[in-house]
Amino acid sequence: MSNIFSSESSENPIHLIKQSLSVKPDDSGEVMVSFVVNKGKGSGTQILPFGQFREAVEILQNAATQGIPEIAEENDLPAAEVIRQTLRSEDGMISFRVKSGKGSKPARMSVEDFAAVAELLASTVDAVETAGKALSAASKK
Repeated sequence: MSNIFSSESSENPIHLIKQSLSVKPDDSGEVMVSFVVNKGKGSGTQILPFGQFREAVEILQNAATQGIPEIAEENDLPAAEVIRQTLRSEDGMISFRVKSGKGSKPARMSVEDFAAVAELLASTVDAVETAGKALSAASKK
């Protein structure tokens, strides 16, 4: 029997990334990349500096093809290292964070969607870096 009143969103993470992926400066002028892979309780937007995006996506791609290593969490690390340390596969779901600390929420998706999510993010790296560099240059003027 399925849960009739489930509050978890079952939206496709690929669709959510395509809707939400953006590159823009934050309030302090630092150019950031943001995206959403799930909605609902305990979920949140993943936000990281655009200069860390390529390495962060490489970690996800590697995990999608090679498996997820078990590593303990630490605070104040680059986004790629936080992903490396928080990447988990439990109960048919993959989760990771791009930052640690209070208020950080994990991205969650099914194991079946994980490789496609990593591939989609990888396909955006050049465009994200181009946009980030342009915005960084514009904010320095």
